[in-house]
Amino acid sequence: MPEEVTKKRICKRCLLFQVPDMAELAKVIRERIDLLPEDEKAPEQVMQDRLSLCKMCDHLNDGTCGLCGCYVELRAAKRHMHCPGVPKKW
Repeated sequence: MPEEVTKKRICKRCLLFQVPDMAELAKVIRERIDLLPEDEKAPEQVMQDRLSLCKMCDHLNDGTCGLCGCYVELRAAKRHMHCPGVPKKW
């Protein structure tokens, strides 16, 4: 009898910081966010509010935006960025 191959399913709406298999990539994204000049960073609460909206979006796929291909955590961390959707969610 052949061994059953199991694939780990990842929620399409998980953010990188929440997916263990993507820990290294999430670390790089976090480092990039930390390196942003303070005047370019969105306030932490704004970033979290943006990410909450992204988590409910059907275009979120493994931490990237299906509309533009960005890493949503990085986009949400930048003060002057916005959602690429039409209409924009944030």
